[in-house]
Amino acid sequence: MIRSGNPSDVYGLLADTLQLPVAWPLASPREGVTTGGVSVGNVNLEAIRFPAQTEQQPRLLGIALEPSPLDQAMRQLTLRGLAVGNRREIIGSRSDGSRGPLWTNVTLRQFSDSDNPADGIVHVFLSEYSAAYVDVEERRARLRQQLAASGGGPLGITDVKEVVVGVSDLASARRLWQQLLEPAVLAGPDQWQVGDGPAIRLVPADQNRMEALVIRVASLDRAKTFLRDNGLLGKEADGQVTIASSKLGAVDLRLVPR
Repeated sequence: MIRSGNPSDVYGLLADTLQLPVAWPLASPREGVTTGGVSVGNVNLEAIRFPAQTEQQPRLLGIALEPSPLDQAMRQLTLRGLAVGNRREIIGSRSDGSRGPLWTNVTLRQFSDSDNPADGIVHVFLSEYSAAYVDVEERRARLRQQLAASGGGPLGITDVKEVVVGVSDLASARRLWQQLLEPAVLAGPDQWQVGDGPAIRLVPADQNRMEALVIRVASLDRAKTFLRDNGLLGKEADGQVTIASSKLGAVDLRLVPR
């Protein structure tokens, strides 16, 4: 989730310039909210604006974890002693013509600094789509196929390798994430592989925040050439490059070779 005062700019960069498959078009499905999503292979990346937000620059705000299913996940969270916010059902028109919940979100309070994603610096939550609204498995397979068919767009993107989460208390955060993700085991130092999605990696920081997305590309040289030619090249270091912060504000997107 990338929160921005001007989500059309972020969405345009992702969908038009980087030519990532559209998961859902930029629209205002409910009052005051503007959202659009693209696929990065194993992750949907969302540009969003909330009606009450004060920060305008783009920020990598949080991640939605897919529960399987939500009721079971909620029971597990209770058993594990993890605190959750209230269920937030988003109501609207569904594909069968009925009106009802489109998706349901639940904040993971010990991983977030606010129940409201319009506020704060980091927001981690569960999100379950209604089957009457979208077939998640079908959409995921279709978007992955589209990304592969396009060669990953001009950057040659394949998928997201990891989500980097900055934490002010590494030992405490390590215990919480292990508590949440069990029986997943550490795939590396303070790093968990979550299903067939990206890994989650913790790093020390002065405050809790979403630090970066590490995205794999087929060829780093090819990606670097495109970014340079289009005025999008950011920092180069340690076998990776970033997309220029002048285009994405506080959002850190790092490209590494597959």
